[in-house]
Amino acid sequence: MTDLSGREIMWRRIMDDLSFEHAQLQRTAAGPELRGVVLIAEAGAPLRIDYRITCDSAWQTESVDVEQAHQGERRTLRLTHDGAGHWTVGGQPAPDLDGCTDVDLGVSPSTNALPVNRLRLAIGGAQLIRAAWVRFPSLQIVPARQSYERTAETRYRYRSLTSGFEALVDVDADGLPTEYAGVWRRVADGPALMPRPARS
Repeated sequence: MTDLSGREIMWRRIMDDLSFEHAQLQRTAAGPELRGVVLIAEAGAPLRIDYRITCDSAWQTESVDVEQAHQGERRTLRLTHDGAGHWTVGGQPAPDLDGCTDVDLGVSPSTNALPVNRLRLAIGGAQLIRAAWVRFPSLQIVPARQSYERTAETRYRYRSLTSGFEALVDVDADGLPTEYAGVWRRVADGPALMPRPARS
């Protein structure tokens, strides 16, 4: 039977007060699912991003769907992952992403939960990964070398070896950030609404 328990979380981008994210973590028999909406004032123009990420029971990313509304244009992006490091983008093979294990949505703190839960590092442990980093509003996908180090029970040091960015990230029991190095801060948390049953 499917487990329909879930949570809703909201973050504010305290770095500049120009963004909010409202996300939902849903657990099913197939695996966890993250979905959310990010609202950003991007160079004075509204930018809205809706996303949905499905994972298997080990938090391995399986599919990513993104819809972006910006400057009067609506664009979509779909990525799929075969679990062995091979990706498709829009249904076409993407060999430049070979070896990537996770997706990193550049506007969202929620996707840090993917490697945190997948790796399940012991305290003091560290791991290099390769992630499919989606940049906004260009929707460019960049293979990015990243590092996660678990420095305490609920704290990780994140490093992007591609961009040089480094941050301490505090997380909860589900691996979702509560504080992201003075960039993002959780401002709300609660149970998710039950999904509506499919119509017959």
